[in-house]
Amino acid sequence: MEERKGKRSQNWSSGEEVALIESVKQRADTLFGPFKGSGARGKQREIREREWQCIADALNSQFDSKRRDTQEVKKKYYNIKSRSKEKLDGMKRPKTGGGPPPPPFTPGEETFLQLSSGEPHLEGLEGGIDTDAPTVSSITVQLPENANKENVERNAQDLDSLFNTQTRQEAGTSSVSHKIKEKKGENNRRKREELEEEYLKLDNERLQQVILNAKKEREILDLQKEVLELKKQKLMLDIQTNYPEMLVNISSEL
Repeated sequence: MEERKGKRSQNWSSGEEVALIESVKQRADTLFGPFKGSGARGKQREIREREWQCIADALNSQFDSKRRDTQEVKKKYYNIKSRSKEKLDGMKRPKTGGGPPPPPFTPGEETFLQLSSGEPHLEGLEGGIDTDAPTVSSITVQLPENANKENVERNAQDLDSLFNTQTRQEAGTSSVSHKIKEKKGENNRRKREELEEEYLKLDNERLQQVILNAKKEREILDLQKEVLELKKQKLMLDIQTNYPEMLVNISSEL
C-alpha cells in the first residue's frame, strides 16, 4: 500500500523571500554571531529560537499566505543561501565544454548576495568561516568578576526583558500595519457605498423625468381630444343653423 504523502507547503512569493532575507540579515548578529560572557551560552539556543519566531510572525502578519512556522522559515533561508552560492560559483567558474548558462538569480537570491557582500563565506577569503554573521560585531554579555548566582540570574532576566521588549515593538509595528490596511479597506468600502448611492440617485432622477414626460403626453392627448369634441359640436351647430333641412332628411332616413 502506497504511503500517503504529506501536503506540500504553499510556494513562497518573491516578496516573501526578499522580506525573509532582509529580516534575517537585520538579526544576523543574534542568529549567527558568537555569544560571550558567563551565563550567556546557556541562553543562546533560546534567544535564537525567539528571533526566528519573530521573523516568522513578521512574515505571517505581512503576507496573506499560508502561516509559516520557524522550521519552514529556517529551511527557506538556508535553501536561498545555498542556491545563491551555487549560482554565483557557476558564474565565476563556468563549466568547460559549453552547456546551458546557469539560471538567473531570483529576487530573494539577489537580495541575499547584496546583503552578504564582503562576508568571508561569500567571497571565499582564506581562513574565512562559513557563517551568516557580520564579522565586525558580536553579542557580548559582560558580568563582574565576582558575579554570584544572583547576579547571573539578574543579567539573564535583563536579557530576556531586552528581547521581550524587541518582540513587543515588532508586534506593535505589525499591529500598526494591520490597522493601516483596515483603514484603507474601510475607505474603499465607504467610497463604493457613496458611488452606489450616487448611481441610485441618478436612476431615481431619470425615472422621475420619464414619469413627468408621460404625464405631459397624457395632458396633451386629453387637450387634443377636447379640441376634437369642440370642433364636432361646432360643426353640428353650423349644420343646424345653415342647413336645417339636411338634418330633417337625415332624421327621416334614420
